[in-house]
Amino acid sequence: MISSSDILNAKILIVDDQFANVVLLERMLQGAGYASVTSTMDANEVNELHAKNHYDLILLDLEMPGAAFSGFQVMKHLKEIEPGDYLPVIVVTAHPDHKVHALEAGAVDFICKPFELPEVLARVHNMLEVRLLHNEMKSRMNATGQCSPTVEPDSDPNHNQGNVDDDTAGKVVPVNAGATGTSPQERLRRSEQLRTLLYVENNPASMKLVEQIIARYQGVSLLTAVNGKSGVKLARSSLPDVILMDIVLPDINGFEALKLLHADSSTAHIPVIAISVNATPPDIAKGLKAGFFLYLSKPINAAELLDALDVALEFSGSNAVQIKH
Repeated sequence: MISSSDILNAKILIVDDQFANVVLLERMLQGAGYASVTSTMDANEVNELHAKNHYDLILLDLEMPGAAFSGFQVMKHLKEIEPGDYLPVIVVTAHPDHKVHALEAGAVDFICKPFELPEVLARVHNMLEVRLLHNEMKSRMNATGQCSPTVEPDSDPNHNQGNVDDDTAGKVVPVNAGATGTSPQERLRRSEQLRTLLYVENNPASMKLVEQIIARYQGVSLLTAVNGKSGVKLARSSLPDVILMDIVLPDINGFEALKLLHADSSTAHIPVIAISVNATPPDIAKGLKAGFFLYLSKPINAAELLDALDVALEFSGSNAVQIKH
């Protein structure tokens, strides 16, 4: 199991050509207790540094005019060091319009300048936990001779298939078996192991949009609930791999639902992704501090949602392998 000590001792590299930004990030992370934080203002050094030190997380500025490489080029070369692997990069930029491009290039998350301390620390913690779980899973598979992570299928072949009780306000939306994902993390979308996403949402238009998006994600079944209480009840009965939770709901809000899920040992481990029209930096920081795995904004961006699911499903799969062994 990954401990707080493991996370605080993880190796972090800061890459930014502005000295003030480097110092600010260093102070943020060191002040939070991170013990192995290094930095460079030369993007040309990143590949060599990572090949030598195998960082658990790289905070990478996208635009560095004085460097031979942009942040996008750095990520491209990093993929050559870790081909087909989990790329431990959080992109940092003052241009939020680059977000989708950065995620498609392989970044696992995105932080906008100017920095919000709670948001930076929450995102760094979440991504380090996923990275360390990923590394632990790789080590375990290497020791056992496995080629890829596997999760034992439910003993009931009809688990999460078909309709659920009406009082849970849930339903299953079968996924197009021939669909192909478009994200860099193709391995998850090609998985033969059925994964389950629960979406708690009372807006029919948002619900329909997510159904259409998830139809692109091979191997994922969608459960839905129209309010917080029924969502919590359905989560307890179906134990989905990931939960997508709207914040504004007609009975209890997303924060209250999250609190109920975390208080129940059967659902406390499930990553819950918040989604809301209220997505200012303070809103995001509040959500991450409350325990949401990630926090997305409305209107829903398909690429952003699919990338968030890649990360959450990998985290969920890592936990499943730990429990299995």
